[in-house]
Amino acid sequence: MMLRYWGLTALLLGMVLPAAAETLDINLSGDAAEISYIRPLNNDGLEAGGGLLHHDDDGDIFAADFHLVDRPEPGRNALVLGIGGKLPVVMDDLRDADGAALAIGGKLRWTLPEYNRIGVAGSAYYAPSATSVSDVDGYQEYRIQGEFRLLEEADVYVGYRGIELSYDGDEFGADRDFEDGVYAGFNIDF
Repeated sequence: MMLRYWGLTALLLGMVLPAAAETLDINLSGDAAEISYIRPLNNDGLEAGGGLLHHDDDGDIFAADFHLVDRPEPGRNALVLGIGGKLPVVMDDLRDADGAALAIGGKLRWTLPEYNRIGVAGSAYYAPSATSVSDVDGYQEYRIQGEFRLLEEADVYVGYRGIELSYDGDEFGADRDFEDGVYAGFNIDF
């Protein structure tokens, strides 16, 4: 079943985004695996991406995102800032609920000045009930991670991720954490 979702994700990303990729990111936690793909759309800082988070017990979240990204120190990438949105499509197996939300938020990455192989990154997104559809009545996501540049075009990292879902109506129960915990992974630029 999981293989079907990975294949579907790869197919959708291949159809939506041009053939050349900017960043491939893969991470794992005790119960979850995530793969995402990000590509610049032009030289003005626009980028788009998509991915899949599969949780063994809770289900899947397919997400598409779009950001305007700025690098105040071009060439060095000491600070990377992005503001934009994310469209998570949730298939919650635990609550037998499906839905989507349009979340706004941003991301940043900062490389330590004296240790150019070490960086800190984070992101946060929020969707109220006004931008949520079907069974989902709200979405919140935050991440923070420490990164190490292992190779010229590859980072390894360890981080903490929290994803909280709100539901429409009493039939699905109270708000809950879809994913909450430590993860580790790598990203490759090509």
